[in-house]
Amino acid sequence: MADEVDEAREAADRVLAGVRAALRELEVIPDATVRARAAGLVLREWAGEKTLPKEIRQQAVDTLHKGGMDFPEIGEAIGTDRSRAWRIWKGM
Repeated sequence: MADEVDEAREAADRVLAGVRAALRELEVIPDATVRARAAGLVLREWAGEKTLPKEIRQQAVDTLHKGGMDFPEIGEAIGTDRSRAWRIWKGM
């Protein structure tokens, strides 16, 4: 289990590093006006992007459930309890 947690942490760190690198592209926009406007657009649209990781997590929990795991097992595997695993699966 510790190896799986480490693997998940490493995967999350790689994704976050990629997101940070993409956001850093704003810093190199030479025109300050364009840079400020682009940053503002990213900030405005960022809220809508928060749903993607939730959808990915929900799909993963659904895959585990369809694979035969029950919600207590899923909860333990993903580091939460059975009721939270069920709520993730239901999209809550």
